[in-house]
Amino acid sequence: MAKLSRRSWLAGLAATSVAAPLYGTSRANDNFPSRPVTLIVPFPAGGTADTTFRVLATAAARHLGKPIVVENRAGASATLGAVAMMSTPPDGYKIAVTHSAVLRVQLMQPTPYDALTDFTPIIQVGAFNVGMVARQDSPFKSFADIIAEARSRPEKINYGTNGPATAQNLAIVQVAAIENVKLVHVPFKGDAEAIAALLGGHIDTHAGGTLLGDLVENKQARWLAIFADERLKRWPDVPTLYDLGYDVTAASPNGLIGPKGMPQEVVQRLHDAFKLALFDPQHVEIQEKYGQSIQYRDGAGFGEVIRKNFELEREKIRRAGLLRP
Repeated sequence: MAKLSRRSWLAGLAATSVAAPLYGTSRANDNFPSRPVTLIVPFPAGGTADTTFRVLATAAARHLGKPIVVENRAGASATLGAVAMMSTPPDGYKIAVTHSAVLRVQLMQPTPYDALTDFTPIIQVGAFNVGMVARQDSPFKSFADIIAEARSRPEKINYGTNGPATAQNLAIVQVAAIENVKLVHVPFKGDAEAIAALLGGHIDTHAGGTLLGDLVENKQARWLAIFADERLKRWPDVPTLYDLGYDVTAASPNGLIGPKGMPQEVVQRLHDAFKLALFDPQHVEIQEKYGQSIQYRDGAGFGEVIRKNFELEREKIRRAGLLRP
């Protein structure tokens, strides 16, 4: 597995650093927000996460009373939002999307943050569901076909993902270990890049966000499996890994965090705006369209989810043989 070098982390930090002003007074907190808020989405533009969080930010801005500017910072296994929080003043004007990869990377290699102590949880939004597709003209009609072909031709069948620390890659690593087969992993920067490679015949399959369902609807690809805790309402006939006999989880709880030490009144203001946005009809519609689920918890509840998920991820990574000493 390719590791993120210290140089990569420092580059990420340099790209996200800002001059840290003195922390705001209570009067300033009472006036929050007095200017636009930036939401860092650590995924490429145009993907499932970017699309859904942009709709959420637009709805939340109406309740917050100020614009919420979405800033994409893809790379570093989708952890640059967390990295940015390490150099951001805790005034609420810059927050970030976090998800399970932030925990996984910390468990696999040294990181400039501690996901359990360095952030202020604001709200849980949902859980990312992912899945695997093959081209419509592919000979692979099912997930079992992939396993059978990999067994007969070791290290000849490849699959794309959005990186080595993604939930989908770890799930496939675990399945391959269970089946004692060898598949070739091809990491991409995001679903858009991988979709181009898939449709161009450069990779056999791709495991990514449920935005891939658009390819299925357009008859360009077919689902092989959904990596979720249960079948999705939009594609009820597509089996989960559980349905296929694998006790492998891949759903990734996600939500919003800020830097450590944010004033409670600022956290509450952000929480309240995003909670209202969470159940805005447009946000509910886009989540359903892309097969995602809304899973609301307040900051304290999301913090507990992060702690519990950290241990779940530790076990998955241990089973995959990727846990750092």
